[in-house]
Amino acid sequence: MKSRSLPLIASLTLVTTALAAPSGPVQEGSAIIPKPVSLQEKLGEPGFSLSQGIRIAPGSISGMASRVLQNVGIKTQISDKNPELVFSTDDKLGKEAYRLNVTPQKITVESSTPQGAFYALQSLAQSVTKDDKGTICFPTMAIEDAPRFSWRGLMVDSCRHMMPAKDIKKVIDLLARYKFNTLHWHLTDDQGWRIEIKKYPKLTEVGSSRTHSPIMGQRNKPDGVPYSGYYTQDEIKDVVKYAKQRGITIIPEIEVPGHAAAAITAYPELGNKDIENYDPKVVCSWGVFPYIFAPTEETFKFLDDVLTEVAELFPDSPFIHVGGDEAPKDQWKKSATAQKIMKENGLKNEEELQSYFIRRVEKLVNSKGKRLIGWDEINEGGLSPTASMMVWRDIRWARHAIERGNDVVMTHTDSLYLDYSQGPGAPNKPEYEVIGGNVPLEKVYAFNPVPSGITKEQEKHVLGCQGNVWSEYIPDINKFQYQVFPRALALAEIAWTPLELKNEADFKNRLNKQLPYLDEQKVNYRRPDNGAPARPDVVIKTTAPEKNQ
Repeated sequence: MKSRSLPLIASLTLVTTALAAPSGPVQEGSAIIPKPVSLQEKLGEPGFSLSQGIRIAPGSISGMASRVLQNVGIKTQISDKNPELVFSTDDKLGKEAYRLNVTPQKITVESSTPQGAFYALQSLAQSVTKDDKGTICFPTMAIEDAPRFSWRGLMVDSCRHMMPAKDIKKVIDLLARYKFNTLHWHLTDDQGWRIEIKKYPKLTEVGSSRTHSPIMGQRNKPDGVPYSGYYTQDEIKDVVKYAKQRGITIIPEIEVPGHAAAAITAYPELGNKDIENYDPKVVCSWGVFPYIFAPTEETFKFLDDVLTEVAELFPDSPFIHVGGDEAPKDQWKKSATAQKIMKENGLKNEEELQSYFIRRVEKLVNSKGKRLIGWDEINEGGLSPTASMMVWRDIRWARHAIERGNDVVMTHTDSLYLDYSQGPGAPNKPEYEVIGGNVPLEKVYAFNPVPSGITKEQEKHVLGCQGNVWSEYIPDINKFQYQVFPRALALAEIAWTPLELKNEADFKNRLNKQLPYLDEQKVNYRRPDNGAPARPDVVIKTTAPEKNQ
């Protein structure tokens, strides 16, 4: 099979060189998560010694390769003299597929894109072991690999509590190691608007601040502490660039028509201002609240302007997520304006009004060169034939959408809500409170993103799966890490590895070998043996972040 140099990589002229010294015999193999499609290792034989580091062939991928390998303690040198790690292209491979071959003298990576090469490097970084003399090395091995699904994601909610941009980057680093490719960023809600929009400064001047929040451990009692914060456009651009360099696309979410109290507080003309006792406020507690965008031309003009800026901030995202969930209709029922719009458009009820609203927003999203995706409530009143749906409630909504030809991403509460409890063993402290539910590691691993009862042809509409992390009870990165890791590793495997290769006992064995890396990175993960956090002395923040200016 012919191969050529990767695009943008300098052509490599391989000269006759002295062979690198092999390691001693390697007895312990790699513990890669997610499990590759095909992995062959020659245990008991010499591997590739890392005692002198590794020489990487120069090119556009060499810097990325050096960063990935240095992150696990390997010395690297970029050199065209006697390179030991080389890259080439095979256009017949899928865009995220790769081949990795390690011999005692050389390492070769084949892919059709830099993305595939990046995943090969992550597998390589997870394969560091020791020979029989204790010298670090790679085992001699051959891997052929490609993901099961194209959407392998995690959702971060920055509205109830927000992590600073530097902590979002920490999350991205860990996701990249385990071959996630999507970060869904929930940026607007009742409790705060967290993205700077230049044309509408009050969204952050007013909508990013609330007077208080519930006390951790006493969810019905206010803490009396003002909470405020948002991401500047420069911060967002920086995070988006950082993620792209690590193979991760960030999907922004701008919530409509419900979960809109913060926006409506900033610009009251966007709400149903003709109802009695109209007095919007940024919400200071958790739950579902009545303030919903008015279905007026003024609102759609506002959303058009907002989506224009959002699309520019997230240029590589094929989607804009528009929420669509938990949208109470009471204000529409009471609003003469909303009722008039229903009558003018031949809409039978408020559910059809929601469908009308979402379809109007979809046209705006499409005008920015993006596709619309939303929670499964966008099905209320009729699902647009071109919309994609995130299924978080009953699996039947997935079948409903798939049968009509819509794409779905599976984010089911029972298996993929990582803000839920992980079972017994959490510290008996207020800051380790959870919203409820129980999703242990084993339940995540057992989940199959493909619903039963659909055909092989229909399976193509399952884009993949995503873990959701709502932040009502997650005030900072330490609590986030405890909730997400190591369950995210189980999620990574169900999103990547073929169904027939999944094996819980084998996964747990590999997981145990990943824990030292999480320890080195100072991740406050939940220890799978007893439920306690890996860093019991860590302090979880319960106060507001510094306000961005």
